[in-house]
Amino acid sequence: MAESVVGDIPTYAGVPKELKYKLENSGFQYISSLLGPAKPNLGKEIRDAWLEYEEGKTVEAQWIRDMDKFECMVQAHEYEQRTYGEKDLQEFQGLSSKIISSKGKEWLALLDQEREAHFSKRRLRTPVIFVIGASGIGKKTQYTLLSQTFNLQHISLDDVLRETSNDQRFPYAKFLKSCLAENVKVPTELAITLLERKINEGIEAGKEWSIVHGFPESMRELQEFEEKVQKTNYILLMKCSAEEILQRIKGLGQSSSKAENEVEIAKKIRDFQDELTDVENHPKAMGYLKEINCDGTVEEVNGLVTKAVEEFIEHAKSEK
Repeated sequence: MAESVVGDIPTYAGVPKELKYKLENSGFQYISSLLGPAKPNLGKEIRDAWLEYEEGKTVEAQWIRDMDKFECMVQAHEYEQRTYGEKDLQEFQGLSSKIISSKGKEWLALLDQEREAHFSKRRLRTPVIFVIGASGIGKKTQYTLLSQTFNLQHISLDDVLRETSNDQRFPYAKFLKSCLAENVKVPTELAITLLERKINEGIEAGKEWSIVHGFPESMRELQEFEEKVQKTNYILLMKCSAEEILQRIKGLGQSSSKAENEVEIAKKIRDFQDELTDVENHPKAMGYLKEINCDGTVEEVNGLVTKAVEEFIEHAKSEK
Protein backbone atom coordinates (compact mmCIF):
# COMPACT_ATOMS: atom_id res chain seq x y z
CA MET A 1 0.00 0.00 0.00
CA ALA A 2 2.89 2.36 0.69
CA GLU A 3 3.80 2.00 -2.99
CA SER A 4 0.88 4.29 -3.78
CA VAL A 5 2.90 7.05 -2.09
CA VAL A 6 6.59 6.22 -2.55
CA GLY A 7 6.40 4.00 -5.63
CA ASP A 8 7.48 0.39 -6.14
CA ILE A 9 10.93 -0.47 -4.76
CA PRO A 10 11.88 -3.86 -6.26
CA THR A 11 14.65 -5.96 -4.77
CA TYR A 12 16.82 -5.74 -7.90
CA ALA A 13 16.85 -1.92 -7.62
CA GLY A 14 19.62 -2.24 -5.04
CA VAL A 15 17.99 0.08 -2.47
CA PRO A 16 19.38 -0.66 1.03
CA LYS A 17 16.87 -2.35 3.36
CA GLU A 18 17.12 0.46 5.90
CA LEU A 19 16.27 3.09 3.28
CA LYS A 20 13.45 0.95 1.83
CA TYR A 21 11.98 0.57 5.31
CA LYS A 22 12.26 4.30 5.97
CA LEU A 23 10.54 5.21 2.70
CA GLU A 24 7.70 2.74 3.15
CA ASN A 25 7.22 3.77 6.78
CA SER A 26 6.95 7.37 5.59
CA GLY A 27 4.31 6.28 3.09
CA PHE A 28 2.20 4.64 5.80
CA GLN A 29 2.53 7.71 8.01
CA TYR A 30 1.20 9.85 5.17
CA ILE A 31 -1.71 7.44 4.62
CA SER A 32 -2.49 7.58 8.36
CA SER A 33 -2.57 11.38 8.24
CA LEU A 34 -5.04 11.25 5.33
CA LEU A 35 -7.31 8.83 7.19
CA GLY A 36 -6.99 10.64 10.53
CA PRO A 37 -9.98 13.01 10.32
CA ALA A 38 -12.48 10.28 9.35
CA LYS A 39 -10.91 7.00 10.58
CA PRO A 40 -8.27 7.78 13.20
CA ASN A 41 -7.68 4.12 14.15
CA LEU A 42 -7.62 2.73 10.62
CA GLY A 43 -4.25 4.24 9.73
CA LYS A 44 -2.66 2.62 12.81
CA GLU A 45 -4.27 -0.76 11.98
CA ILE A 46 -2.88 -0.63 8.44
CA ARG A 47 0.61 0.29 9.64
CA ASP A 48 0.55 -2.44 12.33
CA ALA A 49 -0.37 -5.01 9.66
CA TRP A 50 2.55 -3.81 7.54
CA LEU A 51 4.94 -4.07 10.52
CA GLU A 52 3.69 -7.61 11.17
CA TYR A 53 4.44 -8.41 7.52
CA GLU A 54 7.91 -6.84 7.72
CA GLU A 55 8.85 -8.79 10.85
CA GLY A 56 7.56 -12.03 9.31
CA LYS A 57 7.06 -13.81 12.63
CA THR A 58 3.40 -14.80 12.45
CA VAL A 59 2.07 -17.60 10.23
CA GLU A 60 -0.08 -15.08 8.35
CA ALA A 61 2.87 -12.77 7.71
CA GLN A 62 5.03 -15.63 6.48
CA TRP A 63 2.29 -16.75 4.07
CA ILE A 64 1.82 -13.23 2.67
CA ARG A 65 5.58 -12.87 2.22
CA ASP A 66 5.63 -16.17 0.33
CA MET A 67 2.73 -15.13 -1.89
CA ASP A 68 4.27 -11.73 -2.59
CA LYS A 69 7.32 -13.44 -4.09
CA PHE A 70 5.28 -16.15 -5.82
CA GLU A 71 3.03 -13.53 -7.45
CA CYS A 72 6.14 -11.80 -8.84
CA MET A 73 7.28 -15.10 -10.37
CA VAL A 74 3.85 -15.72 -11.89
CA GLN A 75 3.83 -12.23 -13.42
CA ALA A 76 7.27 -12.86 -14.91
CA HIS A 77 6.00 -16.05 -16.56
CA GLU A 78 2.92 -14.27 -17.88
CA TYR A 79 5.27 -11.75 -19.48
CA GLU A 80 7.27 -14.62 -21.00
CA GLN A 81 4.03 -15.85 -22.56
CA ARG A 82 3.08 -12.39 -23.87
CA THR A 83 6.48 -12.10 -25.56
CA TYR A 84 5.95 -15.50 -27.25
CA GLY A 85 8.79 -17.14 -25.36
CA GLU A 86 11.41 -14.72 -26.70
CA LYS A 87 12.02 -13.51 -23.15
CA ASP A 88 13.41 -15.97 -20.60
CA LEU A 89 12.98 -14.26 -17.22
CA GLN A 90 14.74 -16.94 -15.21
CA GLU A 91 16.23 -14.30 -12.92
CA PHE A 92 12.81 -13.80 -11.28
CA GLN A 93 12.59 -17.51 -10.53
CA GLY A 94 15.48 -17.03 -8.12
CA LEU A 95 12.89 -15.84 -5.63
CA SER A 96 11.89 -19.51 -5.18
CA SER A 97 14.61 -19.99 -2.54
CA LYS A 98 12.81 -17.49 -0.31
CA ILE A 99 9.48 -19.34 -0.33
CA ILE A 100 9.30 -21.52 2.78
CA SER A 101 5.72 -22.79 3.17
CA SER A 102 4.84 -26.30 1.98
CA LYS A 103 1.89 -25.03 -0.04
CA GLY A 104 4.04 -22.31 -1.60
CA LYS A 105 6.64 -24.93 -2.62
CA GLU A 106 3.88 -27.10 -4.06
CA TRP A 107 2.70 -24.20 -6.24
CA LEU A 108 6.30 -23.48 -7.22
CA ALA A 109 6.63 -27.00 -8.60
CA LEU A 110 3.50 -26.46 -10.70
CA LEU A 111 4.85 -23.14 -12.01
CA ASP A 112 8.17 -24.82 -12.91
CA GLN A 113 6.28 -27.51 -14.85
CA GLU A 114 4.25 -24.87 -16.68
CA ARG A 115 7.36 -22.89 -17.65
CA GLU A 116 9.16 -26.01 -18.85
CA ALA A 117 6.16 -27.02 -20.97
CA HIS A 118 5.96 -23.47 -22.35
CA PHE A 119 9.58 -23.36 -23.50
CA SER A 120 9.51 -26.96 -24.75
CA LYS A 121 6.65 -26.03 -27.09
CA ARG A 122 8.61 -23.02 -28.33
CA ARG A 123 11.61 -25.21 -29.14
CA LEU A 124 9.45 -27.65 -31.12
CA ARG A 125 7.71 -25.27 -33.50
CA THR A 126 5.01 -26.92 -35.62
CA PRO A 127 4.10 -25.31 -38.96
CA VAL A 128 0.40 -24.44 -38.94
CA ILE A 129 -1.63 -22.91 -41.78
CA PHE A 130 -4.86 -21.18 -40.83
CA VAL A 131 -7.41 -21.04 -43.65
CA ILE A 132 -9.57 -17.98 -43.06
CA GLY A 133 -12.51 -16.65 -45.05
CA ALA A 134 -16.21 -15.92 -44.93
CA SER A 135 -18.79 -18.70 -44.94
CA GLY A 136 -19.55 -20.01 -48.44
CA ILE A 137 -16.17 -19.05 -49.87
CA GLY A 138 -15.03 -22.63 -50.44
CA LYS A 139 -12.57 -23.12 -47.58
CA LYS A 140 -13.49 -26.74 -46.90
CA THR A 141 -13.03 -27.74 -50.54
CA GLN A 142 -9.62 -26.09 -50.71
CA TYR A 143 -8.18 -27.32 -47.43
CA THR A 144 -9.33 -30.86 -48.27
CA LEU A 145 -7.50 -30.67 -51.62
CA LEU A 146 -4.42 -29.18 -49.95
CA SER A 147 -4.26 -31.92 -47.33
CA GLN A 148 -4.23 -34.49 -50.13
CA THR A 149 -1.65 -32.69 -52.24
CA PHE A 150 0.80 -31.98 -49.42
CA ASN A 151 -0.03 -34.77 -46.95
CA LEU A 152 -1.06 -32.23 -44.36
CA GLN A 153 -3.23 -32.94 -41.35
CA HIS A 154 -6.46 -31.01 -41.88
CA ILE A 155 -8.28 -29.85 -38.75
CA SER A 156 -11.76 -28.38 -38.63
CA LEU A 157 -12.48 -26.71 -35.29
CA ASP A 158 -16.18 -27.58 -35.63
CA ASP A 159 -15.31 -31.25 -36.16
CA VAL A 160 -12.92 -31.21 -33.19
CA LEU A 161 -15.61 -29.68 -30.96
CA ARG A 162 -18.23 -32.24 -32.00
CA GLU A 163 -15.81 -35.12 -31.59
CA THR A 164 -14.68 -33.96 -28.15
CA SER A 165 -18.22 -33.27 -26.94
CA ASN A 166 -18.94 -36.99 -27.41
CA ASP A 167 -15.84 -38.06 -25.48
CA GLN A 168 -17.08 -38.77 -21.96
CA ARG A 169 -13.49 -38.88 -20.70
CA PHE A 170 -13.07 -35.20 -21.51
CA PRO A 171 -13.96 -33.09 -18.43
CA TYR A 172 -15.77 -30.39 -20.45
CA ALA A 173 -17.66 -32.69 -22.82
CA LYS A 174 -21.05 -31.76 -21.38
CA PHE A 175 -20.23 -28.05 -21.61
CA LEU A 176 -19.14 -28.42 -25.25
CA LYS A 177 -22.30 -30.32 -26.12
CA SER A 178 -24.37 -27.50 -24.58
CA CYS A 179 -22.44 -24.83 -26.56
CA LEU A 180 -23.01 -26.71 -29.81
CA ALA A 181 -26.71 -27.26 -29.09
CA GLU A 182 -27.25 -23.59 -28.23
CA ASN A 183 -24.96 -22.34 -31.03
CA VAL A 184 -22.82 -20.52 -28.44
CA LYS A 185 -19.16 -19.76 -29.17
CA VAL A 186 -16.72 -21.90 -27.18
CA PRO A 187 -14.23 -19.94 -25.02
CA THR A 188 -11.08 -19.19 -26.99
CA GLU A 189 -8.81 -20.75 -24.35
CA LEU A 190 -10.65 -24.07 -24.60
CA ALA A 191 -10.67 -24.00 -28.41
CA ILE A 192 -6.90 -23.41 -28.43
CA THR A 193 -6.32 -26.29 -26.00
CA LEU A 194 -8.26 -28.67 -28.25
CA LEU A 195 -6.55 -27.44 -31.41
CA GLU A 196 -3.11 -27.85 -29.87
CA ARG A 197 -3.97 -31.39 -28.78
CA LYS A 198 -5.13 -32.23 -32.31
CA ILE A 199 -2.02 -30.69 -33.86
CA ASN A 200 0.18 -32.81 -31.56
CA GLU A 201 -1.75 -35.94 -32.57
CA GLY A 202 -0.86 -35.17 -36.16
CA ILE A 203 2.83 -34.80 -35.30
CA GLU A 204 2.78 -38.20 -33.58
CA ALA A 205 1.18 -39.65 -36.74
CA GLY A 206 3.97 -38.25 -38.90
CA LYS A 207 2.20 -35.10 -40.16
CA GLU A 208 4.72 -32.28 -39.98
CA TRP A 209 2.23 -29.60 -41.04
CA SER A 210 -1.36 -28.94 -40.00
CA ILE A 211 -3.98 -26.89 -41.84
CA VAL A 212 -6.72 -25.45 -39.64
CA HIS A 213 -10.19 -24.27 -40.61
CA GLY A 214 -12.63 -22.40 -38.34
CA PHE A 215 -10.01 -20.57 -36.29
CA PRO A 216 -9.09 -17.77 -35.72
CA GLU A 217 -12.01 -15.43 -36.31
CA SER A 218 -10.28 -12.32 -34.97
CA MET A 219 -6.91 -10.79 -34.25
CA ARG A 220 -7.45 -11.38 -30.53
CA GLU A 221 -7.88 -15.11 -31.09
CA LEU A 222 -4.74 -15.26 -33.25
CA GLN A 223 -2.72 -13.43 -30.60
CA GLU A 224 -3.96 -15.75 -27.86
CA PHE A 225 -2.96 -18.80 -29.92
CA GLU A 226 0.47 -17.27 -30.48
CA GLU A 227 0.91 -16.59 -26.76
CA LYS A 228 -0.16 -20.05 -25.64
CA VAL A 229 1.14 -22.26 -28.47
CA GLN A 230 3.58 -20.57 -30.87
CA LYS A 231 4.33 -17.20 -32.37
CA THR A 232 4.67 -17.62 -36.12
CA ASN A 233 1.85 -19.28 -38.07
CA TYR A 234 0.91 -19.14 -41.73
CA ILE A 235 -2.40 -17.73 -42.93
CA LEU A 236 -4.31 -18.29 -46.16
CA LEU A 237 -6.73 -15.37 -46.29
CA MET A 238 -9.41 -16.32 -48.80
CA LYS A 239 -11.30 -13.38 -50.26
CA CYS A 240 -14.36 -13.29 -52.45
CA SER A 241 -16.92 -10.66 -53.41
CA ALA A 242 -20.12 -10.66 -51.38
CA GLU A 243 -22.14 -11.14 -54.58
CA GLU A 244 -20.17 -14.28 -55.50
CA ILE A 245 -20.59 -15.75 -52.01
CA LEU A 246 -24.34 -15.14 -52.13
CA GLN A 247 -24.56 -16.89 -55.49
CA ARG A 248 -22.64 -19.89 -54.18
CA ILE A 249 -24.83 -20.17 -51.08
CA LYS A 250 -27.94 -20.03 -53.24
CA GLY A 251 -26.48 -22.72 -55.48
CA LEU A 252 -26.03 -24.96 -52.45
CA GLY A 253 -29.64 -24.44 -51.47
CA GLN A 254 -28.69 -22.95 -48.13
CA SER A 255 -31.15 -20.03 -48.17
CA SER A 256 -34.64 -20.70 -46.89
CA SER A 257 -36.04 -17.20 -46.59
CA LYS A 258 -34.49 -15.48 -49.60
CA ALA A 259 -34.84 -11.77 -48.77
CA GLU A 260 -34.07 -12.14 -45.09
CA ASN A 261 -31.12 -14.45 -45.65
CA GLU A 262 -29.49 -12.28 -48.30
CA VAL A 263 -29.52 -9.27 -45.97
CA GLU A 264 -28.23 -11.33 -43.03
CA ILE A 265 -25.54 -13.03 -45.10
CA ALA A 266 -24.33 -9.75 -46.61
CA LYS A 267 -24.07 -8.25 -43.12
CA LYS A 268 -22.17 -11.28 -41.81
CA ILE A 269 -19.73 -11.04 -44.70
CA ARG A 270 -19.09 -7.34 -44.02
CA ASP A 271 -18.68 -7.92 -40.29
CA PHE A 272 -16.32 -10.84 -40.89
CA GLN A 273 -14.16 -8.86 -43.31
CA ASP A 274 -14.00 -5.92 -40.88
CA GLU A 275 -12.92 -8.27 -38.09
CA LEU A 276 -10.10 -9.63 -40.24
CA THR A 277 -8.51 -6.28 -41.09
CA ASP A 278 -5.93 -6.55 -38.27
CA VAL A 279 -5.27 -10.22 -39.03
CA GLU A 280 -4.57 -9.29 -42.65
CA ASN A 281 -1.95 -6.71 -41.68
CA HIS A 282 -0.32 -8.73 -38.89
CA PRO A 283 2.07 -11.25 -40.54
CA LYS A 284 1.92 -10.18 -44.19
CA ALA A 285 5.23 -8.35 -44.42
CA MET A 286 7.13 -11.33 -42.99
CA GLY A 287 5.87 -13.89 -45.49
CA TYR A 288 3.38 -15.56 -43.19
CA LEU A 289 0.20 -14.50 -45.00
CA LYS A 290 -1.07 -14.98 -48.54
CA GLU A 291 -4.26 -13.46 -49.90
CA ILE A 292 -6.24 -15.66 -52.28
CA ASN A 293 -8.84 -14.33 -54.72
CA CYS A 294 -11.58 -16.96 -54.64
CA ASP A 295 -13.86 -15.53 -57.35
CA GLY A 296 -12.67 -18.14 -59.86
CA THR A 297 -13.47 -21.82 -60.34
CA VAL A 298 -12.44 -24.51 -57.84
CA GLU A 299 -9.53 -25.45 -60.11
CA GLU A 300 -8.36 -21.85 -60.53
CA VAL A 301 -8.50 -21.17 -56.80
CA ASN A 302 -6.74 -24.46 -56.05
CA GLY A 303 -3.89 -23.39 -58.31
CA LEU A 304 -3.49 -20.21 -56.27
CA VAL A 305 -3.64 -21.89 -52.85
CA THR A 306 -1.25 -24.65 -53.96
CA LYS A 307 1.31 -22.04 -55.03
CA ALA A 308 0.83 -20.19 -51.73
CA VAL A 309 1.42 -23.34 -49.66
CA GLU A 310 4.52 -24.18 -51.69
CA GLU A 311 5.85 -20.72 -50.83
CA PHE A 312 5.00 -21.27 -47.15
CA ILE A 313 6.98 -24.52 -47.16
CA GLU A 314 10.00 -22.84 -48.76
CA HIS A 315 9.70 -19.97 -46.29
CA ALA A 316 9.70 -22.42 -43.34
CA LYS A 317 12.80 -24.16 -44.71
CA SER A 318 14.63 -20.85 -44.99
CA GLU A 319 13.96 -20.07 -41.33
CA LYS A 320 15.47 -23.29 -39.98
